[in-house]
Amino acid sequence: MEHPFFIRPAHLRDREAIDRLLERSYPELLPQDYDGAVLDAALPIITTAQDALLTSGTYFIAECAETDDVVGAGGWTDFSPVRGVGEARQGHVRHVATRADWLRRGVAKALINVTLASAEAHGMSRLSCMSTHTARAFYRAMGFAEQGEVELTLAPGVHFPAVQMQMALT
Repeated sequence: MEHPFFIRPAHLRDREAIDRLLERSYPELLPQDYDGAVLDAALPIITTAQDALLTSGTYFIAECAETDDVVGAGGWTDFSPVRGVGEARQGHVRHVATRADWLRRGVAKALINVTLASAEAHGMSRLSCMSTHTARAFYRAMGFAEQGEVELTLAPGVHFPAVQMQMALT
């Protein structure tokens, strides 16, 4: 059976729809793995779409074919979300989310597959990912290997536990 969604590159005009997705997805899915204090500090930051991603050409959205609702988003960049100098030909998976009521329908898998194909087409030899604890098993199932626990600094004084993961591209 064909999935009732399609994937396309995101644009600045999608900002509000992506914000709604992030505002709906993360508060519903992350509390199973993060305490309230961490989420109280992090959610205002991570539930906002980033212009650099929306204009990158390598960030994608999944839209419901029937309603045009954005039900998933994610992509990659050749610059790290934690800033600093990166390695040549290493891409970074960025800001992936799926609406909770669309889980287990192939949305995140389709987004990651498009992300992998796009990164390979742009000459990347590997992708890294800063996964939430919630998404760790998903990324493992997609072929990413855990590199270790990290703590991301989202803003001064705002720290978010994550799992650094990596995948070699063929």
